[in-house]
Amino acid sequence: MSPPPDPWRSSPPRLDPRAMERALAASRAELALKRPVRRWRSQAVGLFAASAGLALAVMGVLLALGRTTGAMLAGRAPMLAMLLSTGALCSWGALSPRGRRLRWLGVGMALVSSALLVLTRAAPRGPSNLPEWVCTVSHVALALAPLVVAVVALRSAAFDPLRAVVAGLAVGTVGAFVGELACEQGPGHVATYHLGAWALLTLMTWALSKRLKPRTYAP
Repeated sequence: MSPPPDPWRSSPPRLDPRAMERALAASRAELALKRPVRRWRSQAVGLFAASAGLALAVMGVLLALGRTTGAMLAGRAPMLAMLLSTGALCSWGALSPRGRRLRWLGVGMALVSSALLVLTRAAPRGPSNLPEWVCTVSHVALALAPLVVAVVALRSAAFDPLRAVVAGLAVGTVGAFVGELACEQGPGHVATYHLGAWALLTLMTWALSKRLKPRTYAP
């Protein structure tokens, strides 16, 4: 009885020449398009600029309309700075090719920010004239533009669930920031309707990123 063939000495499998030719033709066609390549750093800065810029713009409008004051901004400055820092870390970590540690730091920072949003919120001054769900709807509506920026940027790499979640957390800082300025309801309202909007935006970013086909499959 002959001994079994040695797998270490067996010849490598032959590649189909036609399959190789098709792959080569597809690569040449892709290179011929000469699509502009955006560096991940510029995309990360763009995502942060979209979210932070929108939040600061709304802050300016509220100041101009008298809906908030300089004293109120000074009192909430640490929380607002925390939210901006969370957005910056999450934007950078989500799009960094080797930013897995940064992504987990972004998740941790978002959790700390969420807890502080509730714990530092004072008791409501009085009943609101609007339904509580208006905050959730307005937060999601405000973040739609940063959401588009995040999904477009995420298509520059292979889908990664953690990357998409962290990008969604960056997007959600817009509503959380505006909620600190425009809403005077209590901690229970913040935990339900403000953090609910943040979670919904994170889920939307993850779902859209998973559904859309990446432009490249880079890490």
